[in-house]
Amino acid sequence: MCHLLLAGLLLLYQHFRACQSPQSNRRYHRAGIVNVVFTVVSLLVVDRAGRRTLHLTGLGGMAVFAIILTIALKLTEQAIGWSYVSIVSIYLFVAFFEIGPGPIPWFIVAELFSQGPRPAAMAVSGCSNWTANFLVGMLFPYAERGCGPYVFLIFAILLILFFIFTFFKVPETRGRTFEDIAKSFQKSKGLGHGSRRNSVELTGVKVPPGQMG
Repeated sequence: MCHLLLAGLLLLYQHFRACQSPQSNRRYHRAGIVNVVFTVVSLLVVDRAGRRTLHLTGLGGMAVFAIILTIALKLTEQAIGWSYVSIVSIYLFVAFFEIGPGPIPWFIVAELFSQGPRPAAMAVSGCSNWTANFLVGMLFPYAERGCGPYVFLIFAILLILFFIFTFFKVPETRGRTFEDIAKSFQKSKGLGHGSRRNSVELTGVKVPPGQMG
């Protein structure tokens, strides 16, 4: 999930860099400042607001401003004011990315797995992240030529799907033990009391039958 959103963020930065005027460079630098500031904001509130809440907030905000950006890009030729709307949309897209989908998935991956499987889980996450970044970065110019100003609707649709998946499938990990999170996954799969699955897959911890469910 995070890799596609990060790729979208990098592509938005490329739009700034595509113009070589000093003004466009200043806008690019402002986007970098927004990136840093809202990363710090996310780190400050993550333990109070919760991982899942911040992630859903970020996904929802990014989806909204990806749609607004698409509209602004389509109407820029009709009125110059829409170009400013597109710039503000990019800033807010970046802000919501750093509130949720930027840092939060790394918290969730680290907290879903215990010390044993955690290195492998983080390695798989990092590999899939940058592989997807590479693929999206390589394919985006073709998508832009084919879709024109509607290209960011692709990201908007993906963001909506990610929001739905997170809302129904991703648990809150703040202040919860590995065993508690694993039990919530088992309940969602309909595994009740007395199940033969005594091995908690996420943690590697053995749980006696009488303590499950």
